[in-house]
Amino acid sequence: MIGDLAGYAAATYLRGLPLIQVPTTLLAQVDSSVGGKVAVNLSEGKNLVGVFHQPSLVVADIHTLKSLPPRELRAGLAEVVKHGMIADPELFGYLEAHVDSILRVEEEPLAFVVERSCAIKARVVEQDEREEGLRAILNFGHTVGHALEAITGYRRLLHGEAVAIGMVVASMLSVRRGLCEQDDLLRLRSLLERIGLPTRLSANVKSLLKTMNYDKKMKNQVIYFALTKGIGHVTLAAISDPDELKGVLAAAGWPS
Repeated sequence: MIGDLAGYAAATYLRGLPLIQVPTTLLAQVDSSVGGKVAVNLSEGKNLVGVFHQPSLVVADIHTLKSLPPRELRAGLAEVVKHGMIADPELFGYLEAHVDSILRVEEEPLAFVVERSCAIKARVVEQDEREEGLRAILNFGHTVGHALEAITGYRRLLHGEAVAIGMVVASMLSVRRGLCEQDDLLRLRSLLERIGLPTRLSANVKSLLKTMNYDKKMKNQVIYFALTKGIGHVTLAAISDPDELKGVLAAAGWPS
């Protein structure tokens, strides 16, 4: 939040000032400090006021993570899981093997996941800085996640917790469409639960869908999801029929 707010101020004050990001949370180190998106929330939805403003430098010191509350550390790991799901099966497997040592804030595995996540995001952003196509794959889990944050008033869930739930929903939709195997969904859910992240929430589906209409990923009344084609592979897909998403949520036990 601090990085986004400072970045937005730097982008707009005097028509733009140089910016150095010094992220001190895992979420910021592996995701939000890299890529140049700086935005603030409105009650209607996430990141609705913002610009692209690339930092001149990002300094991520993993020693700052030792002071993080455990819940914040777990929430940051959701974005690492996302990077594994969309682009790096090796990273996903590394998380499965080293999740306990990461949660103990051991330096070697933390340094590995921070460096690997930044490299993945930087590679995507270099090809599509302003999200005209490819960069949208970084939204895996965020379409539902952002809506959950908004309808719960940005107070019930941390961003990574909402994204974790969103990744499960996106993977369920992927299974329903035949894009990936049930085993991929089970591995994702198991890893998130081992980290200590939620994988479902009893949120009203009608409110969720209404909020998704404000999402910046909505184009011509069609919502676009990043869906998984198996761990390490992703595709973008249009969801034109809300009943398709309702069916997935109903199968997961969400109230209509």
